[in-house]
Order: sequence, then C-alpha cells, then structure tokens
Amino acid sequence: GTAKFRSRRHDPQYPMTKMSAKLHPPCTKYPEDGALVGTDAIFSSKNVIPPPNIQPETPIPLPPKDDGIPAPSIYFDDRGEIHNVRIHRNNQRISILYTKKGYLRSGDMHPNEQCDFIFSGRVNIWTLSKDGLTNVNTYGRHEFVKIPRGVPHVFEFLEDSVIAEWWEPRGFQCWFYRPYREIVDASFRGLRGPSNGDAGGEDNGDENNYEQGYHRGLVVLTPASSGKCNQSWFHAVLLVAGAAVIGLSGFSLGRRYR
Repeated sequence: GTAKFRSRRHDPQYPMTKMSAKLHPPCTKYPEDGALVGTDAIFSSKNVIPPPNIQPETPIPLPPKDDGIPAPSIYFDDRGEIHNVRIHRNNQRISILYTKKGYLRSGDMHPNEQCDFIFSGRVNIWTLSKDGLTNVNTYGRHEFVKIPRGVPHVFEFLEDSVIAEWWEPRGFQCWFYRPYREIVDASFRGLRGPSNGDAGGEDNGDENNYEQGYHRGLVVLTPASSGKCNQSWFHAVLLVAGAAVIGLSGFSLGRRYR
C-alpha cells in the first residue's frame, strides 16, 4: 500500500545536516525506485542488495525468516549499542538501541512493518517517497513510528537517543538500499567499504570493512550469565523489599509514638 508520513519535512529547530541534504533535490532522485515503494517489486530493484541467503529472484518471504541474531545479545560499535532481547511467549525479538548524536543507522528496508518507539533523544527519519525523492521527518521523545514494508529508510540521530524497534509480523530480514546504505557506511569513521551484515537492530557491518581503531563487537549473553543476572535482580528485589518493610515499620512506629 501507499506509505503515509508526516507532511512536515523536518523540525526547524534541527536544520538538515550536510548528510541529509545530499539526498534532497536536485542532488538525488530515484523515480524508478519511488514508483515501486511499498510493493514486492522494490525488492528486485538494481539498487537493492538482498540478504546473503536470498537470491534476487527469490519470492519475498512473509513472515520473514529470522536472521539468526542471537538473543539476548549486545552489539556495540563507535555509534553506541544494540541490545537484542526475545519475548518468549510469542518468540518476538525486540532491539533496544542507544546511538550517539551525529551518527546514522539503517539504509535498508524490510518485508514486514517496522515499529519504533523513541524513549529519549531526537531523530530524523529519511524515507524514499513515491516520487523518488527523500522525505525527512523529525521525531522525538515518547513518539511512536511505523515504517511500512518495502520502504527504504535511514535514521539520522540529532541527539544521543534510546529507541526500541521490532517488526510485525515477527521476524527480521533486511534488504539494503544501496543509495542510502552507502551514505550510512560513509558516515562510519575509518570505513573501507560497504557493510555486509546487520546486528538485528539495523546495523552490524563486516569486521573486515573497518580500519584498526574502529571498536565493535557482539556479546552473546549465555544461560550462565543470564542466571547471574537473574540472581542479581533477585537480590536487588530482596534489598528493595527489605528497605520497604523497614521503612513502613519505622513509619508505623513513628505514628504510634508521635
């Protein structure tokens, strides 16, 4: 269907950066892709890079297969962190992202709907429109965003930000949109070439693509470490409960002898 976005281009308080300006007319226009936005045909565009396990002529799976990103896990690089967690009741994976001001993420699209909730910060979201131009909309704290399937997008962080994102129906696979992804890649410090992967929260990258000095990694939280976390939480709950009991007892005694 047709993607619907806010009519405003951007928040005047946050003027477009040099990076986002590169995608605005007359510099960049992809009318042949714009006409395909939101349809299955966009996934076969010459500007689209499919996941490694999917050939360009392969039918788009829906719901998509999960990409195998372990959860719980934490991916980190110079831009921030991506915490991948899984809700066991319906096996839904949710990613919590912390990203520093000035960095970009994404440059891709998905065969399902992407949902984002912004806990803190401010972000420009670029989306390819039907006319082949790029819409830039600004979102902030406590705002909820939905990006329809088959819509290429970029997240440009105007402030240090924390967001949650997930996909409906559940499952995560991404097709990189080359014109956007190259800009995201070029924003990395010490970049050598385009990324070949994703960390489940839109960005990972191939470690061979980065110069020495670019810090990145993936920490998989094992059952043993999860157990330690659970013990820590259990002890924390006991501590808070104990403090509450002591506090209520003192309050009751104080009222009795006031």
